[in-house]
Amino acid sequence: MRSILYKFPFFAVMLNTVAFAQATHQRTADSINAYDQFMSSVRQAFEKDFSTASIIILVSVIILVVIAVVFYEVRRANRVKQELLALAWRKFEFSAQKFKLDQSSIALLKDIALESSLQDPDSIIRSPNVFENSLEKYYKSKKIESMPKEKLAEIRNLRKAMNFLPLSREIAFTSTRQFASGERCLAQIPENEPATHKGMCQILDSEELNWTITRLEGPEVPAGTWVSMNFTRPGDAEYTFRAQVLRDSNEKLVLSHANRLNRAQQRNWVRIDVKISVEVTQIDGDNAGDIFFGKIIDMSGGGLGMALPVKLQNGANLKLNFALPGHGQVDKLLVKVVRVAGQYSNDPSKTVHSVAFEGEIRAIQEQIIQYIFEKQRQDSMVRHS
Repeated sequence: MRSILYKFPFFAVMLNTVAFAQATHQRTADSINAYDQFMSSVRQAFEKDFSTASIIILVSVIILVVIAVVFYEVRRANRVKQELLALAWRKFEFSAQKFKLDQSSIALLKDIALESSLQDPDSIIRSPNVFENSLEKYYKSKKIESMPKEKLAEIRNLRKAMNFLPLSREIAFTSTRQFASGERCLAQIPENEPATHKGMCQILDSEELNWTITRLEGPEVPAGTWVSMNFTRPGDAEYTFRAQVLRDSNEKLVLSHANRLNRAQQRNWVRIDVKISVEVTQIDGDNAGDIFFGKIIDMSGGGLGMALPVKLQNGANLKLNFALPGHGQVDKLLVKVVRVAGQYSNDPSKTVHSVAFEGEIRAIQEQIIQYIFEKQRQDSMVRHS
């Protein structure tokens, strides 16, 4: 009896183990059956033959979804573009008011900008070259020969109001419309040898439709004759171009305008006084050296003058970082010291250094030239006011 009682717990454990095994087997079998059923449904879905109509409907739905997404993105991009353009036109209006242009002049300037499809209309006020290129397209579209004289005179006055006439020597000529009266140029008529007229002449007048020069001694010049011209502007460059005689009358030659001018020599850069803080890093080969702070005291399209707290050697290579007021940040500008002058008059603890630009600096150079032009124009406005 006692042995049976001892064995009872063992039998109970065995019975529980058998019951658990049966239940586990049943759940495993159920899981396997469920998995088989799932895989069977997947195979049936892939092996099922869809009708042609079903395939067409599915493809059409996908195409419509793609078209809807593309249409939405195009509309969104256009909306952003319109908002940016509206902002640019508000900037244009603000810049035009700074020059105290009347509503008629602003409307005319806006027409010129619209005709050339400028994405940045404010640039037509900031840059005389943008203005000139836009005006050329405007004249071709409106046919300048048929435009009223009053409209052409208004455009001429617009040049003067924006200080595009006379043109700053820091900005290169791109058209003979930018020439001012009183300048002298060399003319050869006709443009090919043998010449019947050759010598210096004076620009008498320059209008939007044509310009006139003093007549050289010699026989009458037939209309349509091509003239070879050479114009030298001190402090800038020598320009060569060709123009056509429109008429020979009253001791003067009336010429067509030219917008293809060849610059023959490097300009002597106009230099202006500034006060701009600059961070200077000495460069030794590929290694950066000491970093110190100074001040840019003058600036041109070819280089800078700086007052620095140290005295460097000629030929020293430097890297500059500074903010150009109203024209963004200039970073990692490479320059070389070309001259070390004496003490800076405003601060004897600093030494004046002249540096020239190095490497590929076209974009930065244009940025600096534009700043110089803007500052000259602002200074001119202050003097006139």
